[in-house]
Amino acid sequence: MNFSRSSLIALFLLSAVFTYSQKYPVKYGIKTGWNYSNVNAIDENSEPSGYLSNEGELYGGIALEKQITKKSYIQSGFVISYTDAITFLEMPIYYKANIYNNLSIIIGPKFNYIPDSEESQPYYFRKRFGISGDMGMNYKISKHFIIEGIFSKGFTKQYDDLLLGYYHAQRDVYRIGIIYFL
Repeated sequence: MNFSRSSLIALFLLSAVFTYSQKYPVKYGIKTGWNYSNVNAIDENSEPSGYLSNEGELYGGIALEKQITKKSYIQSGFVISYTDAITFLEMPIYYKANIYNNLSIIIGPKFNYIPDSEESQPYYFRKRFGISGDMGMNYKISKHFIIEGIFSKGFTKQYDDLLLGYYHAQRDVYRIGIIYFL
């Protein structure tokens, strides 16, 4: 199955879900929080290397949530985050299931894009597009506020840091933040 065919199937399935669940409105909001990044890579001797966040980095963006059944949702949006000096534009697509009162689990893919210029930084971008697998929890504080905690496992070797001497970097992220729905 090629990428375009699988994309069409995914688009069809998402359209069917949204059509089926028309009685539930789409919620829009903003999100912000803190990242702690762990970049797994290798050095010039093929030994394990990488980068660990010292104090972490901020992230922010817009959030979308569509309820599809009484206890399940599709959650997405667009997020800007940072690791070291690299900017990541992210689009997560999560399945969210309410498991107990205001506590929900979330799981799904996250698509990453690096928009930065290589000329202004000591990086070589192997792949500007990447994918991660995310899992985490949401806790609903009120009608408008949700606390999120997410672990993201990077699957794509996206860049090399030429200054620090690590290569084939994959980015794992621990994230805690808040979502405000309008």
